[in-house]
Formats: sequence, structure tokens, C-alpha cells
Amino acid sequence: MLLDDLYQTIEKLRERIETHQDKLKQSEALTRNALVDPLLRALGWDTEDPALAMPEYRLGSGFADYALLNGGKPAIVIEAKKLGTPLYSAAEQSVTYCVNAGIRYFVATDGRKWDVYETHRPVPLAEKKIVSFDIMDSPADVCLDALVLWRRSVQSGTVRKAQTPLLEPENEVPPVKPEPSPDINYITPTPDSDWQLLTQLKSVAKGRMPSAEIRFPDGSTAQIKEWYSITVEIVRWLCQQGKLDETHIPVQGKAKGTYILSNKPCNSPNSKRKDFYSPQRIGKWYIPGDAGTAKAQVENAISIVEKVGKEVTPEQFSVRLS
Repeated sequence: MLLDDLYQTIEKLRERIETHQDKLKQSEALTRNALVDPLLRALGWDTEDPALAMPEYRLGSGFADYALLNGGKPAIVIEAKKLGTPLYSAAEQSVTYCVNAGIRYFVATDGRKWDVYETHRPVPLAEKKIVSFDIMDSPADVCLDALVLWRRSVQSGTVRKAQTPLLEPENEVPPVKPEPSPDINYITPTPDSDWQLLTQLKSVAKGRMPSAEIRFPDGSTAQIKEWYSITVEIVRWLCQQGKLDETHIPVQGKAKGTYILSNKPCNSPNSKRKDFYSPQRIGKWYIPGDAGTAKAQVENAISIVEKVGKEVTPEQFSVRLS
């Protein structure tokens, strides 16, 4: 099992750090071979497979140690330093290069400490860091944090920190999971499903939607049958998670005076069309029924998520089309 193997790998790395730290502090190559490669392999990245990992990847004016690939394109760039090297300076220039190259994630590591950055976040560098973990911390906690780099998660577009304790001490009663809302049909996606980021979907959205599923940041999913349902289900999820409140309302549409989400089924008084056409009510909020083309409806969903703020981002939502 993934977690068993990952846990055992982390314990082995802890032992290596304790036993060989003097040698590891003198050699970047040894650090990569002894600490970095084993963890990546435990997370599903065969560093010897050119389809999954490209060593010495050209980045800016230099080379990064690895590029982890998804569909032949770099999804994550990794800069590996010898044990004990400060990591922040390694990230400053590399994150900028990643942004310019369209690479969304960057990792700096010395084999013991791992910093994961979401490069495209419009915030200062320190706030781009989404996960930071230390191999010498509790192995169970490290497992949860390290799963942000699990290959299946990266390939499905859900690069995020695990929230649920996946390793439970013996004789401890597992936490009770809340019952899912009856308004959403939750489905567990298969690991090899072809999920597209919401932000990628707007470039292919057109015509009638085939049967599809949308996946939310917490891993739950809902079935959708039309493009309009993407906005409906995202707003429903935001409401259920308590992430949508009066401070976010209204959300402006592209046309002057129009709203794509409001606390009343109507646009701004300055709009030519006052009332929403066929409004859809979700909780105490309203969405207009005439949201336009498939692309426009996906863009509306993205705009609503962006209005909520930095707790959630459009990249944390993905859709699988049949």
C-alpha cells in the first residue's frame, strides 16, 4: 500500500540522516541519491523513467535538478541541495523562472526539509509556499504533508496538502466523517481518471456538455450534466464549507451592471435587464439562468472562486468529461 511504503521510506530516510549527515552535508549528489530519489519513488515518481522525470531540466539561465512530468510536460520543478543548505534563496529566482515557463509548482529541498511553492499565486514569495515539511518530524505527519507530491494527485490536478489523518495509531477510534450533503452525489474518482483543471477547461468548453463530474478541493465530487451546473455545484460547495458570505456578494459579470452571483435574483439598478432570467437559488444566493456560452459559464465559475479569496483557488477544482 502507498501509505505503508511511504511510512517505511520516511523512517529509512530519518535513519540515513542521523547516521550519515556529515557525508550528506558535503555532497549534493549523495543527498539526491540517498534522500531525494527514494522519497520521490515512494510517491510514484520513477526518477529513472524519462516519461516521468527529466534530470537537469533547463530553467531560465541554468538547470534545475528535476522536472516531474505530466503528459510529457513539466508539472513540478525540483531544486535539490546538499543536506543543511538553506532553501529560501534557492526558491527566489527559480519561482520566477517557473512562472515565465508556465510551470505551476516548484520544490526546494535538502533531502530533509521540503518546501513546495505554487508559483502562479499573485502573492509574495513566502505566501506562495503551500507545504513545508521536515523528514525528522513525526513520520505520520510527514506522510500527510508529502502526499502533496503524490504522482496521482499531480496528474489529476489536485496538488494540495492532505487534511485527513491517514495513519491511525492502534486502538484509536478513527474520527467520524460528516455525512455528505444530500444535494450532492459524492463519488470517489479512480486514480487514473482524466481530470482537467477548471482553468484549463475554459479553452475546450463548447456545445452541449457530456455527462461529467466536478471534483472539489476536499476531494469530494458531484455529477454534472450541463456547463451551467459547474457554477451551481461550486457555489453549493462554497456555501457548505462556509467559504462564501455577504462580503463576496455580488460577483460582477462582464457586462456593465450585471451579476453572476447575488443575494437577490436581479442585476444592478444600472443594468438594462433588471431581473435574472430563470434564476437558480443555492442557499440564500442566486445565479442567473442565462449565463451565455459554455466558455462563459466556466469563466463565471472561475470568477466566483477568485472572488472568495486565497483560501480556495480555481486550480483546486477539476472536471472529468465522459
